[in-house]
Amino acid sequence: MTAADLFTKGVPQADIARELNVAHQTVSDWHEKWAVGGKRALRAAGRAGRLPKVTPAQLAKVEKALQRGPKANGYPTDLWTLARVAAVIEETTGVRYHPGHVWRVLRQMGWSRQRPARRAIERDDDAIERWVNERWPRVKKNARARDAWIVFQDESGFSLLPSVRATWAPRGQAPVLRHHLNNWKRLSMSAAVCFRPDATDAALVFGVQPGSYNDEALTEFLTELHQHLGGEKVTLIWDGLPSHRSRAMKRFIASQRRWLVVEPLPSYAYDLNPVEQVWGNLKGRELANLCPDTISDAAQVVDEGLCRIGRETQLCFAFLRHCGLHL
Repeated sequence: MTAADLFTKGVPQADIARELNVAHQTVSDWHEKWAVGGKRALRAAGRAGRLPKVTPAQLAKVEKALQRGPKANGYPTDLWTLARVAAVIEETTGVRYHPGHVWRVLRQMGWSRQRPARRAIERDDDAIERWVNERWPRVKKNARARDAWIVFQDESGFSLLPSVRATWAPRGQAPVLRHHLNNWKRLSMSAAVCFRPDATDAALVFGVQPGSYNDEALTEFLTELHQHLGGEKVTLIWDGLPSHRSRAMKRFIASQRRWLVVEPLPSYAYDLNPVEQVWGNLKGRELANLCPDTISDAAQVVDEGLCRIGRETQLCFAFLRHCGLHL
């Protein structure tokens, strides 16, 4: 039975909404159109009856088609819109849905709106899987045998441009962040998340300086790291940045073999480095929507945020688990 038939019978709008499985506001909009133009007005507005149902078997076919991805279904981008999903449902099952109701089908399948993660085309997932399954256990075994700290290191930076994050505000009134635009001063951060190989302790060591971390600045940071860890042995895990592979850095590493072993991460495997979680936590908390007047003000906030993370030992272990790595 259509909404027009139910309106004619005088059925309350709340009952119609339940009967047709639509929102109360939708029924109210239909009623306004029906009161003015009758059934013809409702036909012009689109479907005004019970939503068609797909069977569990049809739903499984729809999900299988959607899991292939938008490009495999003939679309130019990897973006599922409600209109595209509606088209796939109709093509797969013959059942036609209005795009505005497709979210019900997606929710029934356990799907939700998600922001995609970015991955470099050059990334070798097989090599990364081998590192996790084969190399990482050997790294841990070697560190335990040497009684060495397992240390992940990475660099990042910040400027006067705010790290924009979603916040609450009245509907239709987007907040405005007013910040300096012509001041391009930038500070760089170097951080090392350090773990005892038996998982009894963790620490965060960091440094902040103007400009970037070149091989000279990194050798100073590693020297200070060694001192901070009481002169104990270290297994250093980092990516393949040029400053990590320069001749000067290779000479420094060779000269420190009595305490330092270096293990490179696979290419484009930043998600295996828990320091990336440090940056995300900092930029999502202390630096979120921060509009400092000077770079010194920003540096103070960064220092406070990194100190907070360093005090939370369990947070460091959580960052490691987030990378899918365990001691």
